[in-house]
Amino acid sequence: MTILELLRKNRRQFTKYMIGALMTTISGLFSTLALSNAFGIIEETSQEGIYRRIAFVVFFAFTPIFTQLISRLLRIGFMRDILIQVRTLAYEKMMKHTYESFKKTPKESFMSMLVSDINLFEKDFFLSLLNIVYCFGSFTLGSILLFFISPLIAVSTLIVTTLLYLITKYFEPIARKTKKETQEANANYNVELTNILNGMEVIKLYHVEENFKRPFESIVITLEQIKRKAFRIDEFQSNLNHWIAGSYQTAIYIYATYLYVQDQLTLTYLILVFNLIGHLVWSMISGFNFINRFKTSIDIFNRITRTDTINYGKKPMSFNLGFKLDHLSFSYGDKEILKNLSLWVKPKEKVLITGPSGAGKTTLLNCLAQNLTSYQGSIWVDQDELKEVNPDSFLKHCGYIRQNHFLFNDTIRNNILLTSPYDEAKFIKVLKDVDLYDWVMTLDDKEHHLLEQDGTNISGGQRQRMSIARELYHDRSVLFVDEPSASLDDQTSQHLYDTLLSLDKTLIVVSHRHLDYLSRHFDQTIELAPMGESA
Repeated sequence: MTILELLRKNRRQFTKYMIGALMTTISGLFSTLALSNAFGIIEETSQEGIYRRIAFVVFFAFTPIFTQLISRLLRIGFMRDILIQVRTLAYEKMMKHTYESFKKTPKESFMSMLVSDINLFEKDFFLSLLNIVYCFGSFTLGSILLFFISPLIAVSTLIVTTLLYLITKYFEPIARKTKKETQEANANYNVELTNILNGMEVIKLYHVEENFKRPFESIVITLEQIKRKAFRIDEFQSNLNHWIAGSYQTAIYIYATYLYVQDQLTLTYLILVFNLIGHLVWSMISGFNFINRFKTSIDIFNRITRTDTINYGKKPMSFNLGFKLDHLSFSYGDKEILKNLSLWVKPKEKVLITGPSGAGKTTLLNCLAQNLTSYQGSIWVDQDELKEVNPDSFLKHCGYIRQNHFLFNDTIRNNILLTSPYDEAKFIKVLKDVDLYDWVMTLDDKEHHLLEQDGTNISGGQRQRMSIARELYHDRSVLFVDEPSASLDDQTSQHLYDTLLSLDKTLIVVSHRHLDYLSRHFDQTIELAPMGESA
């Protein structure tokens, strides 16, 4: 979605916002008119004229109070609705990442997008939009007034503002480049800082503080150098604009005073010119700056909401014939993990994949589970290549029990059900199947017992069984299982395997433990060896 599409979608609220912004513009001009009419009282010779001037002053002074209040009420709805939609779009963008791209992207990037970038967008977009309308609206209305007072002053003001605009346009690409460099340097700083904080225990344990200090200092120095460069460019442009604007303003003050002395301007118009010139020139300088900030907010919006084109598969999954691997190969960079692997898994067949660490067991499972797509060769599901199968359809049929499933800061029941409807009999059976029922019954809150984030208040074995229970409850026709007995004793492991093997579904299990009873109960056993070794 582009920013224009977003504004069109919210055109009613946007119209109210613009009306509110115009009311703010008019309010600012009213203050100028109030001041000039206050000085104009001095020139009045009649009582009637004095009262008229006082009435103008009161009107122009107090009307902005009410217009500003109405302006805020008109703008607030648009701001609220836009922010809700932008946050939702950012969330949707994050969720569109494939498993593969998500693993490659630092979590700090997502946090930065969902928190820092949106905060920057909120700050720059609404403030800039309001001030652009205010500055250019004020300039337009003020120029019209100024033209009726002195066409020469009005035309010269247009010339000077055009010059200021050209200067701003010249520096704009330079400023955008330095801003991008600053953002990249900040991102590097955040990644390095997060890396150090996450690894602080290891750093302290091995007394390697100095090893991390030098790279960190280098990143900090680079960041500050880029920020200093950006500051110098901004200062130079700002000083140049201020010198031109200040010089022109002084010249107009002198010229307008001359006209007043020559009785070509009244005191009211003199004060009005003084206020308008300062207001117009500095409004335009601010307006150009706010245009740049607005463009930055659009860049942020695009970065938050625009997703890379991902060619998701369109075909639904039926799984009547099974999986077929045809010369499957996979590499992490230059390191080859799998090479020319061929395999056929029929529906409801039980397949065991074994091998030492580094042999590619989990990699193979992730390829089959549609998590890794940058493989060579083919994986067929029924008559379709796996990459052509719709992910949503695939996930309705296929479940994946990983070694470490994340547990939410929520109850045991909600962690197992997620958003599925509660079936008491089914829930109890699942708990018994993974040997959790007796433990849950000992808890004061039973299945409503609150787990800390990632289950830090339960044991590793309990966390693993919780993740298995979650998958069993969702009851999908194909089940990928990665090291289900890694944190379990032999007795619990055997019970768990008995449960898994009794399921009326296709089962593909990865295990490095060569338990005697395993191979007897699986239809196929595939033993992988690290590349360079014979299987």
